[in-house]
Amino acid sequence: MDRYKKLANEFLEEMECKGFLPPHPSDVGASMRGEMAVLRLLDQKKRRLTAGEISKFLNMTTPRIAAVLNSLERKGVIERGGDESDRRRVLVTLTERGNACCREKKDAMLTRLAMVFEAIGPEDAEAFIRLMLKVAEAAVRLHQAHGDIREPLSNMKTQSLHEGGKAIRTNR
Repeated sequence: MDRYKKLANEFLEEMECKGFLPPHPSDVGASMRGEMAVLRLLDQKKRRLTAGEISKFLNMTTPRIAAVLNSLERKGVIERGGDESDRRRVLVTLTERGNACCREKKDAMLTRLAMVFEAIGPEDAEAFIRLMLKVAEAAVRLHQAHGDIREPLSNMKTQSLHEGGKAIRTNR
């Protein structure tokens, strides 16, 4: 199962990087309100963010983000604090409880994916991941060509785009 867990982790990381990771059905209530998206973003960025940055990354209105942050703060999974260098800025970060929630959700998703990959076998699992990444990269290229792609959730990673069999690396 470890091989499949590694494949599942690789798949999740790449899908998160490209912003194509859909919410798990059990998270629909929270995800529809934007809570899981905010938690995932804070977990991925590994740094404190302003409400404005969260709004931009998730393409959500600032009033919606404010409501989501209020809800998450009441649940004890995020905290807001001042920026020492600019007291006007309020920065949002995950609490230990928020980090644990993100780890738990990711572990559950990894386990489910690993079981699916194990059921279809290593060759098909690897082929599926290769094809999904190819589709995702093609979608990114098409959206970029038309100027309507939103900022990926993880613009810190380097993504590889393939054109005519030739790899092109772009920093996002």
